[in-house]
Amino acid sequence: MTDPQWHPEPDNAIQPGAMQPGAMQAGAVGADGGGTSAAARYKEIIGLARSAAEELRAWEQARERQLYAEIQAAEENVTAAGEAEEAMADRARRWWSMARDNVARLSWLDVGADPEPVPTARGEQASRYADDIRPAYHELTQSVLKLSWRAR
Repeated sequence: MTDPQWHPEPDNAIQPGAMQPGAMQAGAVGADGGGTSAAARYKEIIGLARSAAEELRAWEQARERQLYAEIQAAEENVTAAGEAEEAMADRARRWWSMARDNVARLSWLDVGADPEPVPTARGEQASRYADDIRPAYHELTQSVLKLSWRAR
């Protein structure tokens, strides 16, 4: 029984060892008139492939170093931002504590819970936010002092 996928070779099939049209034999003169043998061309191609692989490897290693440096810088930025956030939170807690102490004598005023950080606050505007606290605290202090005669 024959395999349905098998087809006999056509009459014009290239036989092993036969010369293909347009192919050069080893040692033959190329179309450009130069004496480039297949072995020399093979060595040239292998050399180009090797140098391309070395260049790619060097580029990948340089890119790896660059990415690691960027990652390190980003990690340092995250650490610095975390420290700045903690410092700002501590500063806000101190201002809140001072404000709470100023109104503690007012029996009719309920201070309420401590304020929570605002997740939508912009980090680059932290100093402006902190600067806004001082006048508000000063205004609160002045208002409490004006009320102090009533508290007696």
